Amino acid sequence: MDPSKLNRREFLEKARNASVGAACCGSLAWLSGCAAVPFAEFRREGNVLRVSRAEFDTAPGVLLRTTEDPMPIYLHRHTEDRYSAVLTRCTHQGCEAEPEADRIVCPCHGSEYSFSGEVLRGPAERPLTRYPVSVSGDQIYVEVGR
Repeated sequence: MDPSKLNRREFLEKARNASVGAACCGSLAWLSGCAAVPFAEFRREGNVLRVSRAEFDTAPGVLLRTTEDPMPIYLHRHTEDRYSAVLTRCTHQGCEAEPEADRIVCPCHGSEYSFSGEVLRGPAERPLTRYPVSVSGDQIYVEVGR
């Protein structure tokens, strides 16, 4: 696209995306390249996603991409046996929220959530969609539907 034909809104959005990308590449030690959180391999068994604990070797959380939603699920390890899973769709206006070092942040309007999905700062008023998580042996199970 010819930069001289961008309107002000398009220009500001491209500039924001570029600065977020630059910050992403240099700000957090656990990042891999510019991909803030790695996508994990999982096996689907009906309405349950089975993820190996080995996916957490180098990151405190992973993303799971399903066919049901264009937004990924963020699976976070709190302790060795406690995990949480939330849909990354911001409850304010539906933008994709992004996991950071100590919270999940919506880049569109600044809503912040805990890794368990609770609202830490608005404008969002409702928590992220949460999924039940269980652990058995070296497997983590995320229930995505009934």
